[in-house]
Amino acid sequence: MGLPGDRLTTLSGGRAANAGQFAALDSLSHLEGATGMARISIDRCLRQPVIPVVWNPGSHEELIGRASAVFLQGGSLVELPQVLQQFQSAHLEGVALFAHIDLIAGLENSQAGIEFLANFGRLAGIVTVHHQLAVPARKLGFLSVVRQFLSDSRAVARGVGVASKLQADAIEILPAAAAVKVAEDFKLTKLPRIAGGLCRTEADVQEALGSGCRAVTSTRPELWALNGR
Repeated sequence: MGLPGDRLTTLSGGRAANAGQFAALDSLSHLEGATGMARISIDRCLRQPVIPVVWNPGSHEELIGRASAVFLQGGSLVELPQVLQQFQSAHLEGVALFAHIDLIAGLENSQAGIEFLANFGRLAGIVTVHHQLAVPARKLGFLSVVRQFLSDSRAVARGVGVASKLQADAIEILPAAAAVKVAEDFKLTKLPRIAGGLCRTEADVQEALGSGCRAVTSTRPELWALNGR
């Protein structure tokens, strides 16, 4: 599959990509349509209580395979085709994948970046702090989760205002303790809420779920094990 030259220029910040980058991007042709996913419902992605945050599944395929969704972050654009290939295994092919476009090195967190990700049939959605990207994501068939960092009362008021107008499919509130405290404030937004950050124990997970959050995100395999119980 050929990629337009201007797309490559945009993603590389105006610098020519090296041979390794071209090879990785060209490998999209092996993934496109292989396990392509039509736009799915956010409810399907929130069936299990813990969303693993991971880049490479490594030795945790069985645990990650219990999840209904995974947030991919922490790696580079060059590695993404290889990572997605791993999620085509029998254990992982049913997991909805969300690319955190702010935390993948080399990927522009913009509409152009989302258009590029649309070449990957395996991805179900994006995660970002940039709420305005929810609209182009939806037009391209992606679900979107908008992250909100709540540090004080002004941030809460601003967050509620933004969430009330969002065309996103869900919001992730960080840290998880804040998501619990502001549950009443966000109920009127009607968007599914996900708690993220500093969720360390099963008790933390249960507290977040008890406050009305549909799921929590976590990098901890011991919390991923709560899925499928």
